[in-house]
Amino acid sequence: MTTKSILISVALGLVLTVTVGRAAASESQHQGSIKTPYRGTFSGTFFTTSIDAINPGDGVKAFLGMFSVTTRNFGQVTAQVLTEDMPVTVPSGACAEGTDLEFTRGIQHFVHRFPNGDLLYLKGLTRTVCVDLARLTASVDETGEFDGGTGQFAEATGSWKLTATVDIFAVDPAAQLFGALSGEFKGTIVTPVPIHMAPNDD
Repeated sequence: MTTKSILISVALGLVLTVTVGRAAASESQHQGSIKTPYRGTFSGTFFTTSIDAINPGDGVKAFLGMFSVTTRNFGQVTAQVLTEDMPVTVPSGACAEGTDLEFTRGIQHFVHRFPNGDLLYLKGLTRTVCVDLARLTASVDETGEFDGGTGQFAEATGSWKLTATVDIFAVDPAAQLFGALSGEFKGTIVTPVPIHMAPNDD
């Protein structure tokens, strides 16, 4: 084989290697490898609903939380969450000493609405609520996963966690509540392609 033939073979090999590498990278992106941070602070209100999704008829109702998440890369995101808790009979040890009541997750589903109208669905996996009856306050720790959505979030996966404080303003004999909540939210959204950010991103 001549020197010219050898050089041509090496050049073709390099071209093929680069092409295959790019194809693999592109395929990796389409398999959901784009990770986008999603974090911010949130605040809003919650109230008891008539929905009884766990053990229907037991009198324990779900409540609806309505809040907004202030982020740097997505702008202002509005959100709702439906949660029905279950009382803990044996303390987990996660609550501070003196906690009056502890609850854990029964069911929990979030819908986050982004400025362009796309929806992101979230599912709760773990939840600990520690209630102080004297002060009518509670602390909340949760973890969960992203579970698809609409538009650019149709194939979204990933994980999230949040911490929150709750102030209870009103409660009746049937344990129906109204109050406020605020806290911090941190997560990583995984999608097949990059997510379009808000125009005013830093």
